[in-house]
Amino acid sequence: MSKKAIANATLLFTAFIWGMAFVVQSVAMDAIGPFTFNGARMALAGVTLTPIALMRARRAKRGLSAPAASGRMLWVGGILCGVILFAASTLQQFGIVDSSAGKAGFITALYIVLVPISGLFFGKRVRKAVWAAVALCAT
Repeated sequence: MSKKAIANATLLFTAFIWGMAFVVQSVAMDAIGPFTFNGARMALAGVTLTPIALMRARRAKRGLSAPAASGRMLWVGGILCGVILFAASTLQQFGIVDSSAGKAGFITALYIVLVPISGLFFGKRVRKAVWAAVALCAT
């Protein structure tokens, strides 16, 4: 299998997992609340990523990989991104409580359209291929 085929299969599998997550979230909302669900979700992510972070730090110490960035800005940025991700996930969970998983997935996927449009407000040039993708997503 070529590298490109493996990359495409990986992206397809990722999209499958992402789509199935909405079904799992919807089912979970029957048993627990949005804050509990997201707290458990973020804790599981932390437990999963901690060994990876420790391995990378150990490899960097031995000179096997580039040293990780450090400093106050890294911590502030990481904490800020984490808080925003938790808030966005929690709002999504509240939306799933009163809506279907399909509607939640569709509305969440609107970022495909909204990101290029918001980029215009920040002075970013958007290529024609991106606008074609936006048009395809909007249909």
